[in-house]
Amino acid sequence: MNFLAHLHCSPNHELVRVFNFTGDGFRGTQWKANAAPEKIIGVELHRFIDSFTDEHPVSTQAKAVLRKYAGKTAPIALDLFGDYFLHKHWEQMGKIQHFSKDLTIHQFIFKCYEDIDASNHLLEGKALKMWPFMRTENWLMNYQHLSGIQNAAAGMSRRHPAIKALGEFFAQLSIGDEAYVAAEQWFLSFYPQLILACNNFVVQHPLAKKISW
Repeated sequence: MNFLAHLHCSPNHELVRVFNFTGDGFRGTQWKANAAPEKIIGVELHRFIDSFTDEHPVSTQAKAVLRKYAGKTAPIALDLFGDYFLHKHWEQMGKIQHFSKDLTIHQFIFKCYEDIDASNHLLEGKALKMWPFMRTENWLMNYQHLSGIQNAAAGMSRRHPAIKALGEFFAQLSIGDEAYVAAEQWFLSFYPQLILACNNFVVQHPLAKKISW
C-alpha cells in the first residue's frame, strides 16, 4: 500500500503512525536495539501491511490483470491505486476505523500532516527525502484525482528508469479500463480485511501493553 493507506491502517497514536509512515527507512533488525515500543510496533506494522498485501489472494488476482498493462510494475501500480480508491470510497472505508469514522478525508489527512510535522526529526529513508515535497505539494490530497497518481507514477519513473513502464501505464489509463475496474474491485474487497488484520496485529503485539494509548 502507499502512504495514505499506511497512515490510515495505523492506530490512532502519533508515534506509531509516524514510524509506520517511515517504516521503509529501517532495514534489518539492528535499529531495534533500545528502540521504544512505539517505534518497533510502527515499523513492524509497516512491514506487516506490505507482506499481508503482497501475499493476499485478492492482490494476486488483481496483479495478474494489471500485469497485462503495467508489466513487472503491477505491484507498485496497485499500491498507488490503493490511495486513490481510499479517497473515492472514504465514506465507506473511513468508518471502519473508529478514529476516522466522523472525519472527512481532508480532516484525517490534516491530522496526519500535524503528527508527521511534530515528529519529522524521526523520519528515515524515503519518507525523510519526500516529506518536504509531500507536505508543501499536498500529495496525500492530490491522490484523490487520477491525475494525482499519474503524476506520482511519472515522477517515480523519472527517478527510477527501471520502472519506466509504471509511468507509461498510468499515462494511458482511463476510468473504466479493465485495469481500473480490477483495481477497484480489489480495493473494495481487500481493504476492510487489511484494516481488521492491522488492528489485530497491533492489539496482539507483545509490546502493545507498554504503550499509553
